[in-house]
Amino acid sequence: MTGGIWVGRGISFRGFGHYFPQHCEEIPADLPPAPEAEAAVLGPALGVERRHLSDETETVPYMAVQAGQRALRNAGMDAKDLDLVVFSSWSQRRYAPEDGPRIALRLGAGQALAFDVCTACVGFVHSVQTAAALLTSHNWRRALVVCSDQFSQRLKPGRRGSYVGGDGAGAAVLEAGPPDDSRLRDSVVLSYGEHAGVSKARGSNGWTVSLPTIADVASETAGEATDQVLRRNGMTIGDIDWVVPHPGSVRISEKLVRRIGADPERVLTNFRTRGQTTSATIPSALSEYTESGTLRKGDMILSPAAGAGWYSGALLYQL
Repeated sequence: MTGGIWVGRGISFRGFGHYFPQHCEEIPADLPPAPEAEAAVLGPALGVERRHLSDETETVPYMAVQAGQRALRNAGMDAKDLDLVVFSSWSQRRYAPEDGPRIALRLGAGQALAFDVCTACVGFVHSVQTAAALLTSHNWRRALVVCSDQFSQRLKPGRRGSYVGGDGAGAAVLEAGPPDDSRLRDSVVLSYGEHAGVSKARGSNGWTVSLPTIADVASETAGEATDQVLRRNGMTIGDIDWVVPHPGSVRISEKLVRRIGADPERVLTNFRTRGQTTSATIPSALSEYTESGTLRKGDMILSPAAGAGWYSGALLYQL
């Protein structure tokens, strides 16, 4: 018998939201060439034409609240109706207090259980899977998943690769309804301790350092997660209407698309116009492409991701 773990559970996405800082930076055309090791990570082209950079008021929690409010409006829901808020971020983490409870309070969802998760670029997939598990096990009704990061602040200035990172937030509202209205079909999150050193940032203000092998590791591990959800659901990549992945870099994105056999014309990201915003990349892209009408109700979507930890994951769902 085939079928995703959420089939028949009645869980669906009801609304998406995004926020990008006011300051938009056009990427210079005359960037210095990347050293060989950096070029192996980035690929031959940077792939980013502009990115958004936050100011001192546009903190990670601030951006999260803005994206969360927008997702709630698009879902036609009020924050006080939320049972759960799952917040994903890694770029400005502290030991205590975590940001989730205060974000919920600022949203007006102070009665909801709120907490932080951290799986870097796989944060959205992990957060959705966590929210779905709690919605089904606690008989809760509504959850907000919100991802916010300032990746620009974790890349060493002056290098070509520093222009890949952007700041922003994305959010999604999930609701548990009748079993026959189950648009979230499947999810998987995998961990790989053997790849822990592929990408790392030392200390609270440390720069992100990635090995030249990152594109191979990211594409293969995200491919493994994709294989799992497709196989469990008796599907092939040809059954997918749109792939909305975490791109990482041009090289990672190209290798992943080849690894899973996707049609490049059916792949949607906001990497070119927003940069790499880590955990916020998938939900912010979903928000922008549903808002523009590119993504429509009933579309079958696959969202694979891989990132530091090392983690990979994938979501399979319909709008």
